[in-house]
Amino acid sequence: MEPAAPSSIYSRAEVRQLYWLKDHGFLRTIWTNFEKLDDQVWRQNHPSPARLAQLKAMGAASVLSLRGANGDVSKMEAEACAALDLPFKTVSLRALALPARDQLVALFDAFRDMPKPMVVHCKSGSDRTGLASAIYVHAFKDVPLEEARKQLSLRFIHNPWGKARVVNRLLDAFALANAETGITMEDWVRTQYDPAALS
Repeated sequence: MEPAAPSSIYSRAEVRQLYWLKDHGFLRTIWTNFEKLDDQVWRQNHPSPARLAQLKAMGAASVLSLRGANGDVSKMEAEACAALDLPFKTVSLRALALPARDQLVALFDAFRDMPKPMVVHCKSGSDRTGLASAIYVHAFKDVPLEEARKQLSLRFIHNPWGKARVVNRLLDAFALANAETGITMEDWVRTQYDPAALS
């Protein structure tokens, strides 16, 4: 039986059209911005239902979207994951604003708790996914922060001079706190991180 259509003002066909045209899904059919951070976490841009099936065939065991649960495109992805029996979770991050503390805590929890290998993505796989990837390789794999910051680079279409450079403030603030006290990234996020002070 076909899953119920997403609760929306749009029909199922209109949601597909929204994904392929307005959300630029057609571009992501030829460019996935895919990279395996290690055997446990893979990064890429927003996967289509067909790409989700490919990722599952490659061994993916869960999907983390950084685009939040609201919106027809996210509901379409949740349906596609359910049809593939892929656990699906969302954490809402924004490319042009610092995340709230609870959003980063949810990201740490997702990296720790979701079935592996997990796929993490945003829309283009550059800014939000870059920040999440930098956090993962530093906090979970002990990669030095300067090396981890390469996850936010032109290689992944992150523009360090554009508005999305705001995410670098978070890493700068953590680097300063770590240099002063040796605090770990997760402890800093949970106890000291204050996005309002960095805005």
